[in-house]
Amino acid sequence: MSERKQTRSTGAGKSVKRNCLNCGMQYQEAVPDIADRAQDPACIKCDSPMFSLSDGSTLTADIAHHHETVVKALNKFELVLNQAWQQSHAENLRLIVGGGLIRDAVLAELFFKKSRGTVLDFSEENRGAVLIRIR
Repeated sequence: MSERKQTRSTGAGKSVKRNCLNCGMQYQEAVPDIADRAQDPACIKCDSPMFSLSDGSTLTADIAHHHETVVKALNKFELVLNQAWQQSHAENLRLIVGGGLIRDAVLAELFFKKSRGTVLDFSEENRGAVLIRIR
């Protein structure tokens, strides 16, 4: 793999220790973005996908109640989505989006991400929260 490609795919050379949820084997793995979910690496012991397996938990993040603009909230959404994919085994991400323009922008972005296969599904829990299935 070329150095340029490796830097792009690992998020500037970052790697993380990851345990396989199926067999428990631990090894150092390059950190992929959620947009690269089709290239999910497999466990070298049991061939289970390393990033697609879930422990069934739900992470929660508030992106709308600290005086964010729509642009800042969407940037925060992208960051939280990638962190949930890279640093946890959570199945869902609950976003607190409020009931206004941020909510509308996040829902539009989620429709797009679902059509591209980046997120598996999403639903509105209530007017101010969205549940996103990432695994």
